[in-house]
This record gives sequence, C-alpha cells and structure tokens, in this order.
Amino acid sequence: MAKLEYIVLVPKEGIPAEFLYCLARYPAFVDYAVKNMNGSSGRQRVSAETIGKFVLPKISKSDLYVFGANVESMFKKMRCNFFENLRLAAIRDAFLPKLMSGETKL
Repeated sequence: MAKLEYIVLVPKEGIPAEFLYCLARYPAFVDYAVKNMNGSSGRQRVSAETIGKFVLPKISKSDLYVFGANVESMFKKMRCNFFENLRLAAIRDAFLPKLMSGETKL
C-alpha cells in the first residue's frame, strides 16, 4: 500500500487560507515539490526550507485581501457541495439496491 506524505501549509497573517489551497493545487508548485523530494524510495520528502524557496510573484496585501474576499464564498459553496455530494451518494447507495430488487418502485 502506498504511503502518503503531507505538507502542512499554514498561512501567515494576512494571507487567505484559500490562497494556500490554490498554491498547493498549482501544477508548477506540485512539480517543484516533487522534483525536490529526497530520501529513500517510499520515504521521500520535501523540506519546509525547500518549499519556502518556491518563487512567487510579489503580491500586495491589498491584492491578497481582495483575492480572499472574492473566493471565500466560492470555497464555502465548494465545501457545501462536497457534503451534499456525500449525502446524495449515501441516499443513492441505500436506495439503489431496493430499486434494483423491486422492493421499491419509482
């Protein structure tokens, strides 16, 4: 079974957590992290120091604030959608066998 390693990114004051989420999903960042992993097979890691050297453009505090204000509601909606999908999948999983067996009709 594959072992997973996690890099915990914690925003500094004034940096929206959503920004770090987007950074962690940014292909160039992921590629940088993967290329800078070291260690034995199955135990490769990338250091916090190396992650800290990833080059980002200078972003003003006001731009970070605007970004956070604009995406906060989107992330809340994504979170709600995620939980709704879990509930719908549970309903489907409970209902489908009954439907297929004829126990329940539409």
